[in-house]
Amino acid sequence: MSNLHKPLSGVISGERQGSATAVQLPTVAGSLVYITALASNAGNVYLGAAGVTVPNGTTDVTSGLELTPGAMIGPLPVDNLNRFFIICSNAGDDITYLVLA
Repeated sequence: MSNLHKPLSGVISGERQGSATAVQLPTVAGSLVYITALASNAGNVYLGAAGVTVPNGTTDVTSGLELTPGAMIGPLPVDNLNRFFIICSNAGDDITYLVLA
């Protein structure tokens, strides 16, 4: 049975303050994750793995997936929210998340 069709056993939501340096998202076990950049953000949030960077016009393997203000990604099938890191173009830009267990 795929993750999209199994019954939910829990729902966890929260917020992570952004940073101009890469920060890990909290430890929250689940099976599907949704991440949203706040609509009130002044800049973009970039989602990736450890060492994620803001894109800079060069070819690399660290640039994050861009989330413009108000953009959402998901559902992402993953066992824990802490697999993801974010970095922001402005330190005050935040994300919210929803983890389905």
